[in-house]
Amino acid sequence: MAIKDDSLIVGTRGAVFIADAEKKLPDLSKFSLTAETVEGTDGVTYTNIGHTSVDTLPEFSIDGGDSTSHDTWLKTKVRATYEAVTGTVTIDSVQGDKENLKLIFNAKDMSDGGLAIALDKREQKKAMFIFIVDSDTNQKLGFWIPNASLSYNELPTLNQDDFVEYKMVGDILSSSTLPAADNGDATSIAIYGPEAFVATA
Repeated sequence: MAIKDDSLIVGTRGAVFIADAEKKLPDLSKFSLTAETVEGTDGVTYTNIGHTSVDTLPEFSIDGGDSTSHDTWLKTKVRATYEAVTGTVTIDSVQGDKENLKLIFNAKDMSDGGLAIALDKREQKKAMFIFIVDSDTNQKLGFWIPNASLSYNELPTLNQDDFVEYKMVGDILSSSTLPAADNGDATSIAIYGPEAFVATA
């Protein structure tokens, strides 16, 4: 381990890109905050969903994972086991165009220009890349979720002092695109630190 000051990231700006589930990530050097689409060598397209909330940044959470220690007759605390863990990521979009609203709410076009939304949730499996840039240093950070089950989190949040927010939640699923862990467990998310972006520049 070494002390690396250039690995300190302030998430001042960011963008969220989506593609069909389990589609490989394009070369990291192709991503920028204002890129509307990023193309991979195999015809994969990651699309920027546009403006997201600066006050409610993307948020990861997990549930479960509590440990239980096990004793034997001979010794205490011989082994620990852990509950299964589920993970989610929440995104707050503030760009209320039709394409985004159809993604978030799985909405249906209406002949009068509106969108019809069913309250029952239906998953949309997508890959997601959260791209972060430190405005002061231009250092970059990325989180890739190749397989997420997306649905709306709640109906739009209205605010007199700021933009309307459209909340989307993704259940993070195991991925066949990512390598398995050393013990054979399926993995679900990849993190790209500043070195990864330098290496592909």
